[in-house]
Amino acid sequence: MEWPEWVKQEVLKTNAGQKGTLTNSDLEMAGLLLLWLVMEEVCDLTSGSHVALFSDNAPTVSWVNKLASKNSQVADQLIRALARRLKLKGASPLSTMHIAGDKNEMTDIPSRSFGSEQKWFCREDKTEKFVDRLPPVAKNHVTNLLRLADRGFRHGRVEATSKTRKAYWDKWRRHCQLIRLDNRLQGVSFEEKCNAALSFAAAIRYGWYTRGGTVRAGTVSQALSAVNTTIALDINEQPFKVQGSKDFLPLISQTLAGWAREDPPTEKKMPVEADIP
Repeated sequence: MEWPEWVKQEVLKTNAGQKGTLTNSDLEMAGLLLLWLVMEEVCDLTSGSHVALFSDNAPTVSWVNKLASKNSQVADQLIRALARRLKLKGASPLSTMHIAGDKNEMTDIPSRSFGSEQKWFCREDKTEKFVDRLPPVAKNHVTNLLRLADRGFRHGRVEATSKTRKAYWDKWRRHCQLIRLDNRLQGVSFEEKCNAALSFAAAIRYGWYTRGGTVRAGTVSQALSAVNTTIALDINEQPFKVQGSKDFLPLISQTLAGWAREDPPTEKKMPVEADIP
């Protein structure tokens, strides 16, 4: 289930510092309530059942453990609904435990499955047509070859690089929500692509998404390359690069060059020799 547009807009207002009526934590709490309602239907919950649920949202964990919220009237109503359902089922209060976001893909996949994370789209779906057109004798053979190729692809990703790319992709996704564009820039004009890239580059440059200070032009270039690579891996298009080249689009390249001239010179540090007695 995707949240209605008006719900998204209220959360975006709150995230932008405006007077929105909903927060991301309110939606996390609503998601947990929906999860319980689904469990009522598919699980054999009887009187005295003990249920533990994980969440990567700290306020939700606190609210459910206390069955109260001091700061959110929306969360209060959701907690009241959850408590009523628990009482009707005769279940004990939920045991909610916090789990870090990067380890919570099991619940992130259904809650963010509307085009936000390309890695959560099954690659087998994209190759079904390719395999289905083959004669039966070749199907299993080609399927195994594709699985071997997929394993090589996964092993080819350096963990540190993947984490960096994911961090920048998360920031890019937030930025696209702000400027109301598809995060893969599909169906977007050339001018809109440039404006999206430049506004994102400026946000990285001046620490809008990190609450830090100004970063060097090289860091901005790294962020743009990470987003560009993520999109290329998904739809085989590089929106920030000159077609058939490794160079950024001229407008982006010139902006990065201007910032590079503004950057202070790099301070070289002398190596420290170890003094071993």
